[in-house]
Amino acid sequence: MKNSKLFRLILLFGTACTVVLCAYARQTNHREFSRTHEKEVRVILDISFASITIERGESDKIAVVDYDEEESNMQKLYISYDISHESGTLHIKLKESTHFWGDDEGSKGHRNHLDIKLGDTVPISFEIELGAGKGEIDLTDLQVKEFNISTGASSVTMKCGKPNPISADDISIESGVSKFTAMDLGNLNFHNLKFSGGVGSYKLDFDGKFRQSAEVQIEIGLGSINVYVPKSIPAKLVYDDNWLSSFSLDDDFEKTRKGVYETADFQDSSKRLTIRMEAGLGSVRIHRK
Repeated sequence: MKNSKLFRLILLFGTACTVVLCAYARQTNHREFSRTHEKEVRVILDISFASITIERGESDKIAVVDYDEEESNMQKLYISYDISHESGTLHIKLKESTHFWGDDEGSKGHRNHLDIKLGDTVPISFEIELGAGKGEIDLTDLQVKEFNISTGASSVTMKCGKPNPISADDISIESGVSKFTAMDLGNLNFHNLKFSGGVGSYKLDFDGKFRQSAEVQIEIGLGSINVYVPKSIPAKLVYDDNWLSSFSLDDDFEKTRKGVYETADFQDSSKRLTIRMEAGLGSVRIHRK
Protein backbone atom coordinates (compact mmCIF):
# COMPACT_ATOMS: atom_id res chain seq x y z
CA MET A 1 0.00 0.00 0.00
CA LYS A 2 2.82 2.40 0.93
CA ASN A 3 4.60 1.62 -2.34
CA SER A 4 1.40 2.34 -4.27
CA LYS A 5 0.97 5.73 -2.56
CA LEU A 6 4.62 6.55 -3.18
CA PHE A 7 4.25 5.70 -6.88
CA ARG A 8 1.18 7.95 -7.20
CA LEU A 9 3.03 10.82 -5.50
CA ILE A 10 5.98 10.42 -7.85
CA LEU A 11 3.65 10.32 -10.86
CA LEU A 12 1.78 13.44 -9.65
CA PHE A 13 5.05 15.29 -9.06
CA GLY A 14 6.31 14.32 -12.52
CA THR A 15 3.11 15.54 -14.14
CA ALA A 16 3.36 18.88 -12.32
CA CYS A 17 6.98 19.28 -13.43
CA THR A 18 5.95 18.57 -17.01
CA VAL A 19 3.26 21.26 -16.86
CA VAL A 20 5.76 23.78 -15.46
CA LEU A 21 8.32 22.91 -18.11
CA CYS A 22 5.75 23.29 -20.88
CA ALA A 23 4.63 26.62 -19.48
CA TYR A 24 8.18 27.89 -19.64
CA ALA A 25 9.11 26.19 -22.90
CA ARG A 26 8.76 29.55 -24.63
CA GLN A 27 10.07 32.95 -23.66
CA THR A 28 9.38 36.42 -25.01
CA ASN A 29 11.84 39.27 -25.36
CA HIS A 30 10.30 42.74 -25.37
CA ARG A 31 11.99 45.99 -26.36
CA GLU A 32 10.62 49.49 -26.85
CA PHE A 33 12.27 52.57 -28.34
CA SER A 34 10.57 55.91 -27.76
CA ARG A 35 10.85 58.77 -30.20
CA THR A 36 13.15 61.66 -29.30
CA HIS A 37 14.51 64.04 -31.97
CA GLU A 38 14.71 61.67 -34.97
CA LYS A 39 13.68 63.01 -38.34
CA GLU A 40 14.02 59.66 -40.14
CA VAL A 41 14.65 56.01 -39.28
CA ARG A 42 16.49 53.17 -40.96
CA VAL A 43 15.31 49.64 -40.18
CA ILE A 44 17.81 46.84 -40.86
CA LEU A 45 16.63 43.24 -40.42
CA ASP A 46 19.01 40.30 -40.89
CA ILE A 47 17.00 37.15 -40.18
CA SER A 48 18.18 33.61 -40.91
CA PHE A 49 15.14 31.58 -39.84
CA ALA A 50 11.92 32.92 -38.31
CA SER A 51 8.47 34.22 -39.02
CA ILE A 52 8.18 37.99 -38.90
CA THR A 53 5.37 40.53 -38.89
CA ILE A 54 5.80 44.25 -39.54
CA GLU A 55 3.02 46.81 -39.06
CA ARG A 56 2.22 50.26 -37.76
CA GLY A 57 2.44 50.76 -34.01
CA GLU A 58 2.12 53.65 -31.56
CA SER A 59 2.93 57.14 -32.82
CA ASP A 60 5.08 58.06 -29.79
CA LYS A 61 7.34 55.03 -30.32
CA ILE A 62 9.97 54.47 -32.94
CA ALA A 63 9.59 50.72 -32.57
CA VAL A 64 8.19 48.03 -30.31
CA VAL A 65 9.79 44.61 -30.81
CA ASP A 66 8.59 41.30 -29.41
CA TYR A 67 10.51 38.09 -30.01
CA ASP A 68 8.89 34.79 -29.09
CA GLU A 69 11.16 31.74 -29.04
CA GLU A 70 11.65 28.28 -27.59
CA GLU A 71 14.27 28.07 -24.85
CA SER A 72 15.99 25.22 -26.69
CA ASN A 73 16.53 27.42 -29.73
CA MET A 74 20.17 28.14 -30.59
CA GLN A 75 19.53 31.27 -32.62
CA LYS A 76 20.70 34.51 -31.07
CA LEU A 77 18.83 37.77 -31.21
CA TYR A 78 20.65 41.09 -31.35
CA ILE A 79 18.75 44.39 -31.17
CA SER A 80 20.30 47.83 -31.21
CA TYR A 81 19.03 51.34 -31.76
CA ASP A 82 21.32 54.30 -32.34
CA ILE A 83 20.72 57.94 -33.20
CA SER A 84 23.18 60.01 -35.21
CA HIS A 85 22.53 63.45 -36.72
CA GLU A 86 18.76 63.15 -36.16
CA SER A 87 18.67 59.79 -37.97
CA GLY A 88 17.84 56.61 -36.06
CA THR A 89 19.01 53.11 -37.00
CA LEU A 90 17.18 50.05 -35.70
CA HIS A 91 19.26 46.91 -36.30
CA ILE A 92 17.79 43.48 -35.60
CA LYS A 93 19.85 40.37 -36.26
CA LEU A 94 18.72 36.79 -35.72
CA LYS A 95 21.33 34.23 -36.70
CA GLU A 96 22.90 30.83 -36.00
CA SER A 97 19.93 28.68 -36.95
CA THR A 98 20.28 24.98 -36.17
CA HIS A 99 17.31 23.98 -38.33
CA PHE A 100 17.09 23.56 -42.05
CA TRP A 101 14.07 24.78 -44.01
CA GLY A 102 12.75 21.27 -44.52
CA ASP A 103 13.23 19.99 -40.96
CA ASP A 104 10.11 18.64 -39.29
CA GLU A 105 10.45 20.87 -36.22
CA GLY A 106 11.20 23.99 -38.24
CA SER A 107 8.28 23.47 -40.57
CA LYS A 108 5.68 23.51 -37.77
CA GLY A 109 4.85 27.18 -37.88
CA HIS A 110 8.44 28.43 -37.51
CA ARG A 111 9.36 28.16 -33.84
CA ASN A 112 10.67 31.72 -33.59
CA HIS A 113 8.46 34.73 -34.18
CA LEU A 114 9.52 38.35 -34.44
CA ASP A 115 6.81 41.02 -34.20
CA ILE A 116 7.82 44.59 -35.10
CA LYS A 117 5.55 47.59 -34.70
CA LEU A 118 6.85 50.90 -36.07
CA GLY A 119 5.83 54.49 -35.43
CA ASP A 120 4.20 56.50 -38.22
CA THR A 121 5.64 59.97 -37.47
CA VAL A 122 8.95 59.79 -39.37
CA PRO A 123 10.05 58.48 -42.81
CA ILE A 124 11.38 54.90 -42.72
CA SER A 125 13.92 53.17 -44.96
CA PHE A 126 13.83 49.36 -44.87
CA GLU A 127 16.63 46.87 -45.50
CA ILE A 128 15.37 43.33 -44.94
CA GLU A 129 17.08 39.97 -45.42
CA LEU A 130 14.96 36.92 -44.65
CA GLY A 131 16.73 33.64 -45.27
CA ALA A 132 14.08 31.04 -44.55
CA GLY A 133 10.75 31.61 -42.93
CA LYS A 134 7.52 33.51 -43.27
CA GLY A 135 6.89 37.23 -43.51
CA GLU A 136 3.77 39.36 -43.19
CA ILE A 137 4.60 42.98 -43.96
CA ASP A 138 1.91 45.65 -43.69
CA LEU A 139 3.17 49.11 -44.68
CA THR A 140 -0.25 50.74 -44.30
CA ASP A 141 -0.06 54.16 -42.57
CA LEU A 142 3.75 54.13 -42.45
CA GLN A 143 5.93 56.76 -44.14
CA VAL A 144 7.93 54.56 -46.51
CA LYS A 145 10.99 56.34 -47.91
CA GLU A 146 12.78 53.26 -49.29
CA PHE A 147 12.04 49.55 -49.20
CA ASN A 148 14.58 46.83 -49.99
CA ILE A 149 13.96 43.16 -49.26
CA SER A 150 15.81 39.95 -50.14
CA THR A 151 14.26 36.58 -49.33
CA GLY A 152 15.47 33.00 -49.62
CA ALA A 153 13.33 29.91 -49.03
CA SER A 154 10.41 31.84 -47.65
CA SER A 155 6.79 32.85 -48.03
CA VAL A 156 6.18 36.59 -47.84
CA THR A 157 3.04 38.70 -48.10
CA MET A 158 3.36 42.47 -48.39
CA LYS A 159 0.67 45.15 -48.64
CA CYS A 160 0.04 48.89 -48.37
CA GLY A 161 -3.64 49.52 -47.79
CA LYS A 162 -3.50 53.34 -47.93
CA PRO A 163 -1.51 55.88 -49.99
CA ASN A 164 2.02 56.44 -48.72
CA PRO A 165 2.14 59.96 -47.17
CA ILE A 166 5.54 60.58 -48.81
CA SER A 167 7.24 59.64 -52.05
CA ALA A 168 9.21 56.38 -52.00
CA ASP A 169 12.53 56.78 -53.79
CA ASP A 170 13.11 53.13 -54.66
CA ILE A 171 11.47 49.75 -54.03
CA SER A 172 13.66 46.67 -54.53
CA ILE A 173 12.46 43.07 -54.09
CA GLU A 174 14.62 39.97 -54.56
CA SER A 175 12.88 36.66 -54.06
CA GLY A 176 14.63 33.31 -54.40
CA VAL A 177 13.11 29.84 -54.04
CA SER A 178 9.99 31.23 -52.51
CA LYS A 179 6.48 32.58 -52.70
CA PHE A 180 6.06 36.35 -52.76
CA THR A 181 2.79 38.28 -52.89
CA ALA A 182 2.64 42.08 -52.97
CA MET A 183 -0.68 43.93 -52.85
CA ASP A 184 -1.65 47.59 -53.40
CA LEU A 185 1.77 48.53 -54.74
CA GLY A 186 0.34 51.66 -56.36
CA ASN A 187 -0.19 53.13 -52.89
CA LEU A 188 3.56 53.18 -52.20
CA ASN A 189 3.94 56.29 -54.40
CA PHE A 190 7.24 55.02 -55.82
CA HIS A 191 9.45 56.35 -58.61
CA ASN A 192 11.15 53.03 -59.42
CA LEU A 193 10.41 49.46 -58.47
CA LYS A 194 12.60 46.46 -59.28
CA PHE A 195 11.56 42.85 -58.77
CA SER A 196 13.90 39.87 -59.25
CA GLY A 197 12.57 36.35 -58.88
CA GLY A 198 14.30 32.99 -59.12
CA VAL A 199 12.34 29.75 -58.81
CA GLY A 200 9.03 30.47 -57.18
CA SER A 201 5.48 31.75 -57.43
CA TYR A 202 5.01 35.52 -57.48
CA LYS A 203 2.12 37.96 -57.53
CA LEU A 204 2.50 41.71 -57.99
CA ASP A 205 -0.70 43.74 -57.73
CA PHE A 206 -0.29 47.44 -58.61
CA ASP A 207 -3.68 48.46 -57.33
CA GLY A 208 -3.79 51.72 -55.39
CA LYS A 209 -3.57 55.46 -55.97
CA PHE A 210 -0.77 56.52 -58.30
CA ARG A 211 0.26 60.15 -57.73
CA GLN A 212 3.15 60.17 -60.21
CA SER A 213 4.49 58.22 -63.18
CA ALA A 214 6.34 55.08 -62.18
CA GLU A 215 8.84 52.67 -63.73
CA VAL A 216 8.87 48.93 -62.97
CA GLN A 217 11.53 46.39 -63.93
CA ILE A 218 10.71 42.70 -63.51
CA GLU A 219 13.14 39.81 -63.99
CA ILE A 220 12.31 36.17 -63.32
CA GLY A 221 14.10 32.91 -64.03
CA LEU A 222 12.12 29.67 -63.78
CA GLY A 223 9.28 31.01 -61.71
CA SER A 224 5.73 31.99 -62.54
CA ILE A 225 4.46 35.54 -62.06
CA ASN A 226 1.06 37.19 -62.21
CA VAL A 227 1.06 40.98 -62.62
CA TYR A 228 -2.14 42.96 -62.03
CA VAL A 229 -2.42 46.46 -63.50
CA PRO A 230 -5.46 48.56 -62.48
CA LYS A 231 -7.49 50.27 -65.19
CA SER A 232 -7.10 53.55 -63.31
CA ILE A 233 -3.49 53.95 -64.52
CA PRO A 234 -2.44 54.05 -68.20
CA ALA A 235 0.24 51.44 -68.74
CA LYS A 236 2.90 50.22 -71.15
CA LEU A 237 4.58 46.83 -71.17
CA VAL A 238 7.99 46.28 -72.76
CA TYR A 239 8.65 42.57 -73.18
CA ASP A 240 11.30 40.67 -75.14
CA ASP A 241 9.42 38.21 -77.34
CA ASN A 242 12.58 36.18 -77.87
CA TRP A 243 12.56 34.75 -74.36
CA LEU A 244 11.35 31.16 -73.98
CA SER A 245 8.78 31.86 -71.29
CA SER A 246 5.03 31.40 -71.47
CA PHE A 247 3.43 34.81 -71.91
CA SER A 248 -0.19 36.02 -71.82
CA LEU A 249 -1.63 39.52 -71.87
CA ASP A 250 -5.13 40.93 -71.42
CA ASP A 251 -6.87 42.53 -74.42
CA ASP A 252 -6.63 46.04 -72.94
CA PHE A 253 -3.02 46.13 -74.14
CA GLU A 254 -2.42 46.76 -77.84
CA LYS A 255 0.82 45.86 -79.57
CA THR A 256 2.35 49.09 -80.95
CA ARG A 257 5.60 47.57 -82.15
CA LYS A 258 7.71 44.49 -81.55
CA GLY A 259 7.85 43.76 -77.82
CA VAL A 260 5.85 46.87 -76.83
CA TYR A 261 2.23 46.86 -75.65
CA GLU A 262 0.23 49.90 -74.51
CA THR A 263 -3.22 50.74 -73.21
CA ALA A 264 -5.20 53.15 -75.41
CA ASP A 265 -4.80 56.11 -73.02
CA PHE A 266 -1.06 55.73 -72.39
CA GLN A 267 0.33 58.36 -74.81
CA ASP A 268 -2.07 61.11 -73.69
CA SER A 269 -1.60 60.71 -69.94
CA SER A 270 0.71 62.66 -67.63
CA LYS A 271 0.69 59.89 -65.00
CA ARG A 272 1.48 56.42 -66.30
CA LEU A 273 3.04 53.09 -65.44
CA THR A 274 5.81 51.52 -67.53
CA ILE A 275 6.72 47.87 -66.94
CA ARG A 276 9.82 46.30 -68.45
CA MET A 277 9.77 42.52 -68.30
CA GLU A 278 12.45 39.84 -68.72
CA ALA A 279 11.72 36.17 -68.15
CA GLY A 280 13.72 33.00 -68.72
CA LEU A 281 11.78 29.74 -68.77
CA GLY A 282 9.04 30.97 -66.48
CA SER A 283 5.39 31.84 -66.90
CA VAL A 284 4.22 35.45 -67.23
CA ARG A 285 0.61 36.65 -67.07
CA ILE A 286 -0.40 40.31 -67.23
CA HIS A 287 -3.91 41.12 -66.02
CA ARG A 288 -5.90 44.35 -66.36
CA LYS A 289 -8.32 44.85 -63.46
